[in-house]
Amino acid sequence: MGLRLWWANLSLQDELKRIAYEVNTYISDRVKGEPPYLYDASLHLIKAGGKRLRPFMTLKFHGLYSQDERAALPAAAALELVHNFTLIHDDIMDRDDMRHGVPTVHIKFGEPLAILAGDVLFAEAFRMVAETPAFQGDFHRANSAVRLLAGSLIALCEGQALDVRTAEGGMFSEGQYYEIIEKKTAALFEASAVMGVLTGGGGEQDVKHARLYARNVGMAFQMVDDLLGVVGDASVTGKPVGGDLKEGKKTLPIFLSVQRSRPEERELLMRVWGNPRANQEDVEKATQVLKALGIDSEVRAMAQKRVEEALEHLAFLPSRGGNWLVRLANFVIERKI
Repeated sequence: MGLRLWWANLSLQDELKRIAYEVNTYISDRVKGEPPYLYDASLHLIKAGGKRLRPFMTLKFHGLYSQDERAALPAAAALELVHNFTLIHDDIMDRDDMRHGVPTVHIKFGEPLAILAGDVLFAEAFRMVAETPAFQGDFHRANSAVRLLAGSLIALCEGQALDVRTAEGGMFSEGQYYEIIEKKTAALFEASAVMGVLTGGGGEQDVKHARLYARNVGMAFQMVDDLLGVVGDASVTGKPVGGDLKEGKKTLPIFLSVQRSRPEERELLMRVWGNPRANQEDVEKATQVLKALGIDSEVRAMAQKRVEEALEHLAFLPSRGGNWLVRLANFVIERKI
């Protein structure tokens, strides 16, 4: 079935919800089996919600070349499964208790079943790519898609290893931060964009520009995400005020705040950073320091530069449907949640 033209006047939020519904329905129909509790664990975070930005990107890049959205849906869903696979395993490594407002998989189902649940998503993702209608009869593109997915997973593992090793030390560098998020976040955004080019039938130059668009959008997304982790509105983000500070997260906003602060402010920040027992008064004071230093506007300005570069690459690609990708890039830096 081709794209329905009456969706053309939707807002970005409405279109995100539409694609999320399509992807969620497809995944629920496909990821099932025995024993049922294994699949309950696999789908736990997916059922809890999420913006589905990665499959959105796949389908919108596919839409630059083709109106047959269903031909790319399995490949798009595969990117969401990979994303959730990494979330399950990251939560185990980080010992996190909550995600998307629900208990993490290992808390609800136990660590052994959580590991298996992630493995199911990992395996199912490759099966979905192999069964994507757009690749049937085209071995070259199907092979490229499998290699793309495998490469993104390797990058994710490398990024997580860097993150774990960096977490063992003290203060970190800005360069280390960018290296980690390029592998942990941007790599899967890149795979999502390129997957859409492959399903749509784009060429090598299209792959190049799609990759660079997505890399910059992915970097900007993580920079703003980390910003919301320290100065976001808890009633909107669902994250506790100063949570990333107390957990000792090594993010760009925290790095910049330490670099920009006066000695007495830095002493307060370091007293709270990585201290889960920090009292609420100190946490709120530290958060106010970040806000007073203008970290919010600085990080968003840095993210804006990434988005501007992303849009330069988008300009080299077919324009049909590209407005959604422009809106997505702008959403990444403007979002509050």
